[in-house]
Amino acid sequence: MNFNELNLDNSIQHALHKKGFENASEIQIKVIPSALEGKDIVGKSKTGTGKTAAFAIPLIQKISGKNDSVLIVVPTRELALQVKEEIASIAVNTSVMTIAVFGGQNIRKQIDLIRRKPQIIVGTPGRLLDLISRKVLFFNKTRFLVLDEADKMFDMGFREDVGKIISFLPREKQTMLFSATMPEEILDLIDLHLKKDKIIFDLSADNTPVQEVEQFYVMVDHRQKLEALRRVLANDDSKTLVFCRTKRAVDWLERQLSRMRIRALAIHGDKTQGARNRAIEEFKRSKNGILIATDVVARGIHVDDIDNVINFDFPQETETYLHRIGRTARQGRTGRAISFCSNLMEYDVLERIGARNNTVIQQLQ
Repeated sequence: MNFNELNLDNSIQHALHKKGFENASEIQIKVIPSALEGKDIVGKSKTGTGKTAAFAIPLIQKISGKNDSVLIVVPTRELALQVKEEIASIAVNTSVMTIAVFGGQNIRKQIDLIRRKPQIIVGTPGRLLDLISRKVLFFNKTRFLVLDEADKMFDMGFREDVGKIISFLPREKQTMLFSATMPEEILDLIDLHLKKDKIIFDLSADNTPVQEVEQFYVMVDHRQKLEALRRVLANDDSKTLVFCRTKRAVDWLERQLSRMRIRALAIHGDKTQGARNRAIEEFKRSKNGILIATDVVARGIHVDDIDNVINFDFPQETETYLHRIGRTARQGRTGRAISFCSNLMEYDVLERIGARNNTVIQQLQ
């Protein structure tokens, strides 16, 4: 379906055309009309499906030229910036102002931005509560709430914080919640805070990016993983995202690749926000860059042209594996995922993942 069939304002259609967006993704086709009608929405969807635009487009249309505002709560600083940038690019032809607030940045600068009365605020739970406690952030005009990557927020320990934030918002509002998984605590939150006539979209099984990812594995002793990575990188001149399990492993791998004269960028939670922003922007601009990251930080990376995902450290959970490889094959593209398996237990997990998703995971030749 073309975006011009979704009854959107000309200002939004022009912005989408400039971004190169012609046809709406499945989640956009489902969410946009219902959101424009004012329905509460629950979306179960993996990354790379166009979810941000799905909620941003109707919200921009509903608040443009009005006195209403939107609060979007996200788990990480990286995701806050990515969502803010995406919304700003769609709202470029409107008067809607969007800001992002998060920890690790000067709070005075963020307070100054809030005093400019933005209509859309994207924020992480901790910083939002800090601003509320300082009595600089009020929600009397907030008519729309988005909880993005709700499962990740709960995984990171923000369950009580999310509840506190919701308690400060007006009772009458439109709420949209998006989550890759639906554990019991997320279902409890939905029952407690969303309207009974809410609409639920489950797009996690059909037409997901995982189906477009060629998946491979390499059986390798853990002491030989560095050499295996060097060989993979030497044989492919594409944009590559490499996952490690810990911050220490990210730093170690960056040093080792540097000694091999392979330039790689690295991000994790202990790096400054400025350093992470610079690394992500450089990675975005590159045609064949390498970025090493941990799972929590990488969850907020939205780069549409990643060719390869390499699991240098094998993921500990099935959901983590699916989220990782969902960083490639975005927006209709294809991609490749390579997992290093250091023992038979990891290989067995990979086989089960393949069987569950009706996918053959082949040995890399």
